[in-house]
Amino acid sequence: MRLFIAEKPELGRAIAEGLEGSYKSGEGYIQKGNDIITWAFGHILELAKPEEYDEKYKLWKLEDLPLPIKEFKYLPKKDSRKQLKIICDLIHSDKITSIVNCGDADDEGQILVDEIIQYSKSSKPVFRVLINDLTPKAVKEEIAKIKSNTDFKGMSERGFARSQADWIVGINLTRAYTIIARQNNFEGILSVGRVQTPILGLIVARDKEFESFKSIDYYSLLGNFEINNHTIQARLKTEEKITDENLAKEIKNMCENQNAKINVKIENKKEYPPLPYNLLILQAECAKFFGFSPDKTLQITQSLREKHKAITYNRSDCQYLPETIFEEAPQILNSIKTNLNNDEIEALIAGSDTKIKSKAFNDENISAHYGIIPTQNKISSQLSKDESVVYDLISKRFIIQFFQPREYQTTTINLEINQKIFTATQSKTTKSGFRSLWKNIDTDKEEELDSDKNEYDLSSLKDNDNAKCALVQIEKKQTKPRPYYTMTTLLKDLNSVAKYVSDEKIKKLLMEKDKDKKGESGGIGTPATRSNHIKTLIEREYIEVSKDKKQVVKSTQKGRDLIALSPKALTTPDMTALWFEQQKMIEAQELTRGQFLEEVTKEVIGEIQRISNNKDFKILEDKNQQKIQCPQCDKGYLIKRKGKYGDFWGCSEYKEGCKAIYPDNKGKPNFETKQNNSDTTYKCPQCDKGFLQRMKSKNGKSWWWGCNEFKQGCKAMYYDDNGKPKI
Repeated sequence: MRLFIAEKPELGRAIAEGLEGSYKSGEGYIQKGNDIITWAFGHILELAKPEEYDEKYKLWKLEDLPLPIKEFKYLPKKDSRKQLKIICDLIHSDKITSIVNCGDADDEGQILVDEIIQYSKSSKPVFRVLINDLTPKAVKEEIAKIKSNTDFKGMSERGFARSQADWIVGINLTRAYTIIARQNNFEGILSVGRVQTPILGLIVARDKEFESFKSIDYYSLLGNFEINNHTIQARLKTEEKITDENLAKEIKNMCENQNAKINVKIENKKEYPPLPYNLLILQAECAKFFGFSPDKTLQITQSLREKHKAITYNRSDCQYLPETIFEEAPQILNSIKTNLNNDEIEALIAGSDTKIKSKAFNDENISAHYGIIPTQNKISSQLSKDESVVYDLISKRFIIQFFQPREYQTTTINLEINQKIFTATQSKTTKSGFRSLWKNIDTDKEEELDSDKNEYDLSSLKDNDNAKCALVQIEKKQTKPRPYYTMTTLLKDLNSVAKYVSDEKIKKLLMEKDKDKKGESGGIGTPATRSNHIKTLIEREYIEVSKDKKQVVKSTQKGRDLIALSPKALTTPDMTALWFEQQKMIEAQELTRGQFLEEVTKEVIGEIQRISNNKDFKILEDKNQQKIQCPQCDKGYLIKRKGKYGDFWGCSEYKEGCKAIYPDNKGKPNFETKQNNSDTTYKCPQCDKGFLQRMKSKNGKSWWWGCNEFKQGCKAMYYDDNGKPKI
């Protein structure tokens, strides 16, 4: 009997539908004929925390770095223990003779199931099936192509190498940076990472570019031309901006009252409906339309997928669809109509034509996933307001695939006088297609809709028509900087950071990394992880996001200091690019995982030594941050910190003996909570120096106990048991 381990429940159900035999459902698995199918929920194991290797690593000490991890441990995630036990029990069952890895068709999907099999310590034979299309027919075809899992050893080693290297860099450098900054009176944690820090670097670079920008005056020339008793405006074409006013006047004088040679070019074009969403494009549009943070959009789509089963895999990096989905379109459209049940959607679906096959339906462009679209599932529970607007957006993007493209004509005229060329362009829609119902929809390729200052129909002109320049207007303008990032523009930039890289080798590697990913062009991070990195930057107070719908993103003083103190390899995508090169070698078995991790560790050692010798390694406080004076000592100020049971506030003068601690209340210290910092009833059993203090939780509904020596590194925390610490 085979045990299929799917990456996600919906894939498990799809595998069951593709297998022959009678159906029997169990807790956390399905039996179909002589096969059993079980599933994970994405990663259900995670790399162990440092203190899980040795209790002494609870305390952050520079002399312990880099942490000497010889063999990485994987431990169950808190909310996945039950399902992990079900999977492991099935693996060890006498009925099971072989295991089939059904992770997604990339290295992340490979290691997601491999780590479960390794955790189980099973020696049973393991096979591999790659499934992109979830229809029964496609699943059957892929199962028929089953291969040995050893054929994918290179992919597995590559995936493990990357995740473990990220742990080495992130854990060790975060501790090192934090410890050294604290020696220079910094409060808090300085987290760094291979993806997180370059994203911050991108934001800091944009901020500095905007703030240091100096406008330059330039001159644009607009000509009025008399043609067929009509006046037409055309602008001078230049390779570079004209910054010399005298040159502008010279061109004006040489062109006015002169005959012009006219050339007309007419092109018929098509604007196709925008492709279905991937996560990044969906997050960008939800930020633009609704002011949602990337993390909020991710959470909403997670609920739509898992709770309501209303959409396909929500962390996809692909915008294309399997061609088999085209056959299911009528059923999906019916489900959308039922689920949304409003006049607008009914009208849109009524205007669609399921015989039209858009460019989205293309098997060759499918990656490990496909575009985010509605499922055929009829939603049984009511959607929240936020879920509803996101589901509506995803649904409309799918419906639009069954409309004709917009057809339009562009006319470009060039008017030449003394080797100077003035040009004008005009667009005219000849067939509205999908634009008849979606006039304001955003598309991946923005095309002007019948916009031109010239009222005269330029397409009626012919080559060599008589044209005379009656007037040239000189317009003085100023260059403008690229604006601060908004959440929308930042997200869209993260999939193409290679354009900012000057090193040709690094740029080439970044582009090569994404060569098989439609929509990615030398990016950093993945659609599934970018929102979490941005969230961390906000929580660490490296960046600020405006509270309005636009969500302007700016770096803080802390964020700028961190980038200034960090090496180029960490603040740019260089590390990602160079790791990619080595990961290719690992996959080809030209380099071992151990050799790669050894080199990464050496780089970490070098960086720790560098910052240890840097006496100016200081992180300044944000000048714009309002200080809250400590009400107990009247000397220090309160600093917000993160604890196991939520945020709390402590005094900056803790080294001088002030033990003030206050729970957090919506971003501010709650002074109404009674302080027990002088209570010496319960000696801390972990550090044996401090005393346990009772504090209210973040939600204000429960209590917890923590050590008053937490500033010195003691992380002791205990649940409250009727007014006493539960030790």
